[in-house]
Amino acid sequence: MIPLSPEHAKQADLYVDRQHEHYQRMGQRLFETFNYDRNSGRINTQIRNLQQIVCSAPRFADIEDFVKNQMGRDTSSAKQWRQVGDGILKELQALRKRAAEYDDQELQLAFRLRLARGWVRAVVSEYLYRIALDQMEPSHV
Repeated sequence: MIPLSPEHAKQADLYVDRQHEHYQRMGQRLFETFNYDRNSGRINTQIRNLQQIVCSAPRFADIEDFVKNQMGRDTSSAKQWRQVGDGILKELQALRKRAAEYDDQELQLAFRLRLARGWVRAVVSEYLYRIALDQMEPSHV
């Protein structure tokens, strides 16, 4: 994979910044969907798994496949994934579409991955912020 030029990296970052409020809503939705351990404050492993795959995936399709796999599994968390999975896939599709503006396939891949990593940072940050707010509630003190 080719590294992004400073200009392309800047374009990706600007796009993520413009969408940040939208991404925060997804983080809030994840908080409402995926429980966390109120006693320890530990976040749901599904959120960490999402963050991990986005940050380590060599291909953008690996991220989309992860979400689809989680939605299709026969586990207790699959029900939660089905509640948010389509929304996540739509957001990923928007990132894919934004990157498709470039002709070079390697550039598209690098751009998509940078967008996805910015997206997941915003989403998980909001999720963690919601946990912090919940932990500060008097009923949890």
